[in-house]
Amino acid sequence: MKDYCSYVNVFQGCGEINLPKAERIASRWKFIKGLCGNNTPAASLPFGKINAGCFCGGYSSGYGNLKKNTHGKIERLFDKNKFRGISHLQNDGTGDIGVFYNYAVVSPYLNNPEEASQPRDFYDETAQPGYYACRDSLTGALCEVTVTRLCAMHRITFGADEGSIFVDFSNDGLYEDGKGLHFPAGKAEIKITAENEAEISAVLHGIPVYFCIKASGIKGALKIRDNNTFTESENSEIPENHCFGIAFDTYKCAEISISISPKSIEKARLDIKENVVDFDTAKSMAYDEWNRYLSAIDVRFDDQKDYEIFYSNLYHSLTKPCDFYGESFIYDDDDFVSDFATLWDQYKTAFPLHFTFWSDISSKIVRTIINYADKTGSLPHTLMLCSDNEKLSTNQARMLAAFTIADAYYRSVDFDVEKALRAVYGDLVSNGFDKAAKNAEKADNLSFVVDITDACAACADVAEEIGETALAAEFRKTADLWSAAYDEKTGLIKDKGTFYEGTAWNYSFRLIHSVDERIRLAGGKENFCRLADKFFGFTDQDENASVFEGFNNETDMETPYIYHFAGRHDRISEIISASFEFIFTSGRGGLPGNNDSGGLSSCYIWNALGIFPVSGQDVMIIGYPLCRKSVLSLAGRKNFTIIKNGNGIYIDKAELNGNELKSLSFSVREMIKGGTLELTMSEKPIKR
Repeated sequence: MKDYCSYVNVFQGCGEINLPKAERIASRWKFIKGLCGNNTPAASLPFGKINAGCFCGGYSSGYGNLKKNTHGKIERLFDKNKFRGISHLQNDGTGDIGVFYNYAVVSPYLNNPEEASQPRDFYDETAQPGYYACRDSLTGALCEVTVTRLCAMHRITFGADEGSIFVDFSNDGLYEDGKGLHFPAGKAEIKITAENEAEISAVLHGIPVYFCIKASGIKGALKIRDNNTFTESENSEIPENHCFGIAFDTYKCAEISISISPKSIEKARLDIKENVVDFDTAKSMAYDEWNRYLSAIDVRFDDQKDYEIFYSNLYHSLTKPCDFYGESFIYDDDDFVSDFATLWDQYKTAFPLHFTFWSDISSKIVRTIINYADKTGSLPHTLMLCSDNEKLSTNQARMLAAFTIADAYYRSVDFDVEKALRAVYGDLVSNGFDKAAKNAEKADNLSFVVDITDACAACADVAEEIGETALAAEFRKTADLWSAAYDEKTGLIKDKGTFYEGTAWNYSFRLIHSVDERIRLAGGKENFCRLADKFFGFTDQDENASVFEGFNNETDMETPYIYHFAGRHDRISEIISASFEFIFTSGRGGLPGNNDSGGLSSCYIWNALGIFPVSGQDVMIIGYPLCRKSVLSLAGRKNFTIIKNGNGIYIDKAELNGNELKSLSFSVREMIKGGTLELTMSEKPIKR
């Protein structure tokens, strides 16, 4: 197999943004969100439940040296990246989600155990898909970690003949200006079950989390640490807000396996027992598995540098969400996927990408949504390993899981469609979203009205297709209320109340089901394009106009494709080509903002391929392909090939399986059947 992993820079987007100086249209876009990618280089598997990498307490993954940054200038915890140990369950690319994990921090030390958790320099940092390593300056120890589907596997090699290791099971979250943990641990219990094994249960972010640890190369017995007290007793109950964990001395090299389960200690114990591979075999297996997943998209570029940008973004599109099959702490069904952080970030680009290529995780994602709704009565918006999912991020949006259900349906994902639609209807009625849409004039956030009505339109279409006509009619009642959010005088969403991470302008160019009627409401295509041109900066903006956020934020990252419906495809090409030149690049600063659990990197992937999904609809819009040729190995074992002929950024002609696409769009279901999309490019705009 081709070595796709060799193109991946796992450090891509792990630091403060560092992009080329924006010119032309890109110079007029405005970044409003955090100026960091917030990715982590942690060792992980595609959709693996465990990832592990260098921990310092920096925002937001735990890697790096940044303080919390949701907008404006970056501030730093330290002058450079530091090392406190190797932590587990790091977020990848999120913003201020409030749940940051970084559990079971593995730290080497020599004499003073207090040194184990202190920040210090590190060097010889290296990483590849499935593996991370660095050398600790305090001890000289080389700290390596790799992962399997069951465990994280550490290998710590000291520079001296012996050393000591502390595994801090109380760590939960980030360090804030040296003030301590973001979310201190609750009660815990530690059991030494063998000379080199222990079991730990701890309340972390409000739920019990279970760990098993197995070490080799140890010197003497495992010791329990409770604050500054060490004991070799076999059992210890730990009060709330204590620092606790397992400490042991070791010879020159120690190997440690750690399993983590939100379900039970029995599951964590079984994972340790069944994880029988050695470190180097696990590292090799992880690399091979990443190659298998990355091979789903084989691309050819004119410029060699684009391979790194593409496959690094594809890699970071597949680290979340996490497959915790059989480990739900919310309901009894085996399918359980965590780290929807949040659907706001993932539903437009990441989930359509997953559903197109990887069927196993896709069905688990949708079944998790259905099971969660069945248990709680509401669709999830955020789903993390914590006790307060219903309270997280509810100010962002409404009913986004409905779009995900429609996207899965159009891509033939295996799930109970009727049950899913009834879960959406339950969410609509029980939470009063239907009434909120009906009373749009009183709504504080009109973007919610757009969410609700468009989600209902998506579900109405699916319900009609499967013969659920009565349910479709109920959805249509709410869907038909969409125009109440728009101002007939301006053609924009009414500028009243609050808007999350943007203004009425950022929400006015969404790809809603009623987009043709919405364009007529704005005075027709010509007038609509005047509004869009003002938003994207093609024309001078007035003091009342907001501006495109330039892929720095997910609020409007799909909006360039609104021009498709207004007959100005040339504008799509100009915006997307500018993003390739000025907005996405390689390296630690190569993303324009928070990657948001793969949402931003997935957006780049679709843009580079030259096709873009309209979430909740059976529509793919042709954009401007950066790739000269792409072969997509789809979930249904069919290939879909995209070929770019000629030069220039404008589409002259598009043919799908030999048939010309006058509209420059096509059906998702046509795509998943396989075939060839051939695009002929032009250096001049084409009138359509």
